[in-house]
Amino acid sequence: MRTQANSAICNFFALLKDDTVRKIDLLQAITNNIKSCFIDNSTKLINSETEEILFDGNFNIDGNEVLYVEFPLSDALLEANTNSIGLNTLDITKDEIKSLFWIENDTYYFQNFDKRKLLQNKNVLFWNNTTYDKLSNDALIVENAVNAIYKNGRFYFKSYANANKIISLIDFFEEASNETIEDFANQELLNVNVDWLKENSNSMIRKQITLIQKSNILATATVKKLKSSAKIFNLQIEIANGKLTIPNNKKQCKDVLCFLNEQFYIGLISGKKFRTNSKREA
Repeated sequence: MRTQANSAICNFFALLKDDTVRKIDLLQAITNNIKSCFIDNSTKLINSETEEILFDGNFNIDGNEVLYVEFPLSDALLEANTNSIGLNTLDITKDEIKSLFWIENDTYYFQNFDKRKLLQNKNVLFWNNTTYDKLSNDALIVENAVNAIYKNGRFYFKSYANANKIISLIDFFEEASNETIEDFANQELLNVNVDWLKENSNSMIRKQITLIQKSNILATATVKKLKSSAKIFNLQIEIANGKLTIPNNKKQCKDVLCFLNEQFYIGLISGKKFRTNSKREA
């Protein structure tokens, strides 16, 4: 059996903060319990009825949907599946863990880990027949949870924040850098105080700019179209010298950027006007 303690191959691992991998050998008596923490809870993330949505940084999912990105695993993670005998064993006295994971049938089941789940130098009490006893050894907590799954080249997750703590997703979506803001400001259709924008852009504003740049939506926009569309939603925009002015006010700036990202829409049935914080093409 793969998960017998001290066997050449194991299923349970820790991904460290430096992205190296450590194996975690288990006693036979607890192997199935730990396996269940991952396998049994994985269906809460993805199952046969789950709709898979390609992540682009602009979509909040419903309960029966899951996001994914595609990339090859690192050599360290691959080695855990193909040559675990060559891995060092986890030492919780010095190894800094960022994720625990289980491998089963070439599928990786990840859960987030932080220092709160590490029991070192703490007064942890447990019930021992008729009284409480103190845990004397260092320990770690394995939760009944799966925060991400890697299978067939796809990394599945529901929370970007949780998944990004396991494997960096910065290549798939990132807040706009100052260089990106400069590129955004240099577009002929816009009038932007680039120094103000760089200094005052919070995370939300920078993400909106990233999405606008990635969609290239301004390449086909016109001042006439912007004015008519904004009027429909009673959005106050300033047009000067044939250019749309990005306001030097954080709230107004965010409203205009959401507008440019087409996050205002009209309900097809009710005709009501809405604003969304996410979208995907139909």
